[in-house]
Amino acid sequence: MRYLLLLPFLFFSCQAKFESEKSAITVEETQIAKDLIQGAFDDLWAGVDSTKIVDYHTEDFIILENGSIWDNDRIKKYMRGQLAKPDRARRINKMEYISIDKYGESMQIAYHNRAEFLKNDSIVNKVQWLESALAIKTLDGWKLKMMHSTWVNPNRNH
Repeated sequence: MRYLLLLPFLFFSCQAKFESEKSAITVEETQIAKDLIQGAFDDLWAGVDSTKIVDYHTEDFIILENGSIWDNDRIKKYMRGQLAKPDRARRINKMEYISIDKYGESMQIAYHNRAEFLKNDSIVNKVQWLESALAIKTLDGWKLKMMHSTWVNPNRNH
């Protein structure tokens, strides 16, 4: 029973430790995070350029995509399929950032991702996701280690 009295103390001690590890993020680091996310979507998902995966992702990168786990190999396979479509729509992603927090040599990024798909300069589809990303500082600069993406139903009340 007396151990239960210790639980709140342990919880608040751990929370205080976690908060103390949160670093102040600079304007430059905030821009690095935004450029990393936008660049990854422009070059990889819109540009379908698998040669640029190494510029944005760690070797062990994963994305949790609507209940599926994608790694760099699965992303490359997806890209090959997209490139094989002669009538593939052009994709434009626009991000609205919710938060960018820094913890030592990592950044946690939360954002809304809205994509428009165009053919002959006409919008043929719009899709929205709620996403988060973990970026880590590597010897080659900041890279994405993990992302989480959930499709948002535009008809759902928020």
